[in-house]
Amino acid sequence: MNYWFKFLGAAFGLVLMISCDSSTNKTESSTVQQNEGQLSAEEQMVEPPVFEKFQPNMNPDAMLDIYNPFGNEDFEIGKVAFSFNIRNHGLGQKNPLMLSLNGGTSKPYSQPNFQLDLNKGTYRAVAYLLNEEGFALKEYGNYSARDFTVGGSKPFPEEDAPYLILHLPNEAQVYPSDVPVVVDFLYLGGGLESDGVEVHVEVDDAVYTLNEIASVKIENLSKGVHRLKVSLIDANSGKELDGVFSSYTRNIQIQ
Repeated sequence: MNYWFKFLGAAFGLVLMISCDSSTNKTESSTVQQNEGQLSAEEQMVEPPVFEKFQPNMNPDAMLDIYNPFGNEDFEIGKVAFSFNIRNHGLGQKNPLMLSLNGGTSKPYSQPNFQLDLNKGTYRAVAYLLNEEGFALKEYGNYSARDFTVGGSKPFPEEDAPYLILHLPNEAQVYPSDVPVVVDFLYLGGGLESDGVEVHVEVDDAVYTLNEIASVKIENLSKGVHRLKVSLIDANSGKELDGVFSSYTRNIQIQ
């Protein structure tokens, strides 16, 4: 009889131990799941990018004139000659002139005369100078623009709408995580206020508005690929201007 009481007591104690252990495991499992959920939520929280405008050093005395091509010329398909006159500013490999065709990525040239092999099409050439830090000089006279055609193409329609040339960043440019992304551009028009225009610098879903001509540093971008857009916006309607060169999009990568 005593044997059975001892056996039943031991069995009852074992059941209690298993029940308590199971309850403890469930509590620990629930706590771990909650902690994991909290960590996932924290990991998903992404701080917004930080925008800061700045004014690079300018040189209003530097002058750049495009001698060739003349405006509204039509050339045969093939080699098109370009020539420039530069005053009050040096020219060389360390301080080249920049040339953008049809809003494409600007290319550096260390000589004032060269030729480009061009196909049939309508072209807008915008040449500009750089300061010692590699930023575009933005004063009137620091840059020059010409429209021309090749192979009898139809010219751009005549319009006085302002437009942009995006100097930085380049498409697919890669930045270390501790280096700010710099947005640098030329504004070809009268002036933002007099033209009733704003410049929007947009990264993913974050937008920064400029009411004056300046460059912008962007920091606190997460690692990965980001879509950057620079556009001219009508200050009254809030709508993007319709011009051919009123906006640019670049994909950049943060490592």
